[in-house]
Formats: sequence, structure tokens, C-alpha cells
Amino acid sequence: MKKLLLILLCLPMIGFAQLSIITKVANEELKSYLQKIPLGQEHMFGFNNRKEFSQSKIGVPYEVFTLTANFFDNEKIEKDQNYIVSTGNWRVPIIVSNEYKALLTVSKENNKWKVVKIGAKGLARELDKFKQNHPSNSDLKILRVFQLKGDFILTSQNLIYPLTSASKGLLIDSDKAYSIYNILTLIKNNHYEK
Repeated sequence: MKKLLLILLCLPMIGFAQLSIITKVANEELKSYLQKIPLGQEHMFGFNNRKEFSQSKIGVPYEVFTLTANFFDNEKIEKDQNYIVSTGNWRVPIIVSNEYKALLTVSKENNKWKVVKIGAKGLARELDKFKQNHPSNSDLKILRVFQLKGDFILTSQNLIYPLTSASKGLLIDSDKAYSIYNILTLIKNNHYEK
């Protein structure tokens, strides 16, 4: 019992330590990734011009989750199953003048965290809009359903908000919160209809 209590007490510290590492890596590699954007293609990456590069800073990282492979194996959802798992990737907003411009993707390669990609200006805008419309929500995560080609915001209250890609794929309202079970049911029904 004491071991379990100790583990439960340490989990938030482990999460904070990992968040700190992701933020540090993103900060260290931000300038070099911005310089990889080809001259004249700044708009494709969400920036108005190269001057914004020097004003760029890192926002709070979002861990990216997805559905387990066994979610799609059975026709019914088992209520005691956890179908949501980490992809091992984090999306880190690049902010200029309090506006999300693009996202860095941070992943672990050869047991070392590093930035592997820059882009996703559309997703960055949606995350920014969500933060503005829901300022009290913290510790947000992204749920990416590859089979649906859709993204959701997963809150610490276990509510899911579909982003545009997911709302189009499931024909649901993107301004509404759903329970995890309801979204999983919709995804399951959508998957078996195809």
C-alpha cells in the first residue's frame, strides 16, 4: 500500500519533468528549425515574414495520444478497457505576439528527445482558438485518430472536443464537449460503416 501511494505521489513529478525536457528541447532547437523554412515559404508555415522568427517563443507542449490497435479489433467497446495511449510525440506551439503560428513535433529517437518536424499551421490555429475559448482548461492533450484522419482535444476533465478534421469525419459539432465513451462509440460506428 505504501509503494502504491509513493508511485501515485511521484506521477505528477514525472509528468512535470518530462514536460520540462520537451520544453527545453523545443527551446534549444527552435531557431535552427525556423531557419529550415525556405525563403519565401514563411506563409506556408504560418508566419507573415522572417522577422517573426526572432519574436518566436515556445508555448506549453501537447502530448499526442491515439487509439490502441485493439480498439478496432472488436465490434463492441469494453467499458473497463483503456483504448487511449501515447504516441510518444509532443506538439509544441511556436508563438508570436500571443498567437500560435506553427507546431514543432518533438519525439524520442535513439533514446534522446529531439525536434523532428515543423509545420501544422492549421492545427496550431485550432489549438490557439481552443485555448482562447476555454482559458480555464489546462493540461490539454491531442487525441489523433489516424483511421479517421481526425484530431480531438482531450481535457483533464476527460472531455473531448473534436477539432475541424474530426468533426467533419464524424459529422459532429466542433464547439461541443463529448464524453470519451460517446466519441469512442461514434468512431466505432463510423469505422464499421465503411
